[in-house]
Parts: sequence; structure tokens; C-alpha cells
Amino acid sequence: MTSREVHLVSTVPVAFLAVAVGHHPAVALPLVVGVLLPELDAFREETHRSWLLHTFLFPTLLYQAALRLGLLSALPAVATTIHFLALGMGLHFVADYVYPRTQTNPGAEWPVRPVGFSSPWGLLWLGISWAIQWYGYLAAAFLPWLGGV
Repeated sequence: MTSREVHLVSTVPVAFLAVAVGHHPAVALPLVVGVLLPELDAFREETHRSWLLHTFLFPTLLYQAALRLGLLSALPAVATTIHFLALGMGLHFVADYVYPRTQTNPGAEWPVRPVGFSSPWGLLWLGISWAIQWYGYLAAAFLPWLGGV
């Protein structure tokens, strides 16, 4: 587990870059929320590194809900907010899995830990979860937005 300070510092250059390419400075808020969101499951040992907060499942569910409710066409800023939230979560994952760190929590052994009812079928549910994330949000909306398409 990486310290919150490292996570917060990782948002600074991305926020400056976002403003430099024309986004409003308020995009720093969903970036910070996204980078801190995966920390919410660390309060309880059995939910640390849960699938909801340590994968892109949360922004996928938000994006699909906004799409189904018609919010994305009515308020395009909702999509941008969700994208910056996902970008912040991505920064958290890079800091957790790539940045050199010391292991401060036994949950840090696995990138994602199955919790609750999904424990006996962990790999199956992880595969289903990644398919939902990839086809429901990452390939459909986030990566094209990130690439400027």
C-alpha cells in the first residue's frame, strides 16, 4: 500500500496537463477523488483491495448508469467527470502496483482480492468483472477519450 501523499502528488502533473490542454481547473477534484477512492476499502482488512474499488468497475458502473439515465447526452460534463475519476483511479493503481513501495498491509500481496460472496469463485468473477469493465467502459468510452478520439 502506497501512502496517500504519493497518491495525491501523482495528481498534480496530470491536473496541470489537463488544464494546459483546455480543461477547467475543477477537473482536479474528480482526479483527487479518484486517486483516494481505492483507499476507502482499506479500513476493514477483509475488504482491502476489493474488486469494486481496486479495478475500474466503479467508474464503469457510474458510466453505464449515466448512459442509461440519459445524463451523458444532457450533461456532457458528467462523462468528463467520470473520465477524470477513472484517470485518478488509474494513477492510484500505477502508484500501488508500479511505484517502488514497501508492503504495509497483507492485502497488498494480490492486486485484487475477492471479498464476500465472491471468494470461492474468485478468478471466475474477476474475469467477468474485467469483461464488464473493458466492454462497458474502458474500450467504449475511456480509452477513446484518453486518446483524443
